[in-house]
Amino acid sequence: MRLFAASVLIIVAASPALAQSTQIAQNLPFPAVYDPTSGYDVQDGTFSDALQSDGSYFYSQAIGQSFSVGSGQSSTITDVTFWGSSEYLQSSTPWNQTALSSNIISMQIAILRTDTGTSDFPIVRSWTIQTGQFSQVLTGNYTAETFSPVFRLSTVLAGNFTLNAGNYMITIGGVLNNPDGDSFAWTDGLADGSVPATQAYATVGDTPTEWGTWIPISDGTSGAFELNGVTVPAPGAVALLAMAGLRGRRRRGM
Repeated sequence: MRLFAASVLIIVAASPALAQSTQIAQNLPFPAVYDPTSGYDVQDGTFSDALQSDGSYFYSQAIGQSFSVGSGQSSTITDVTFWGSSEYLQSSTPWNQTALSSNIISMQIAILRTDTGTSDFPIVRSWTIQTGQFSQVLTGNYTAETFSPVFRLSTVLAGNFTLNAGNYMITIGGVLNNPDGDSFAWTDGLADGSVPATQAYATVGDTPTEWGTWIPISDGTSGAFELNGVTVPAPGAVALLAMAGLRGRRRRGM
């Protein structure tokens, strides 16, 4: 058994196809719609606070978007991209902004496990990253009504955290300097919640008993994101692939 395990390790190391950079999950932004009154291409979004705010901010809500890691594989997270905007309460021309409001000092990105059988989804990994460390790229689109610019934001997620097969949720929210100041709005994605894998959730409330209880969102609201990483087969699948390779060699050698 030890010799076979060593052989498996050699085969895995020599077979880059067994582990490749890929999208673990994605929910692309809902396409912008031209607004003839303003002349802007607009997209909707939903305010989303960091989980660590515990409901202490003005909107007191966080949004989460479901995704899953398929059976027989695991995925190591490397980076994330998402789309969003912010309020600019102190600005008379918000459409001229080139970055999220300075009131959003950092963003919390958390992964929660949703196949627990309850509405209390445990956090399996969380990152809090200063806003200045994100790549912020103007998309040329704007949020409806406020006409704040929509950004494509990207960052590395350190730690080589691995997700095993199962159902998860990603929540992205702003950490604010002034709890009543400019907030982050997560741009809506294509997912409509018609199947469990695309269900969006929200936790709303400013008391400890309310915050952290997740409820499904049924109005089509969802968060746009791309979660990237390295996906590999589960150990059992790797062993089967290795055995097939060994048998192939023996046949060729006979």
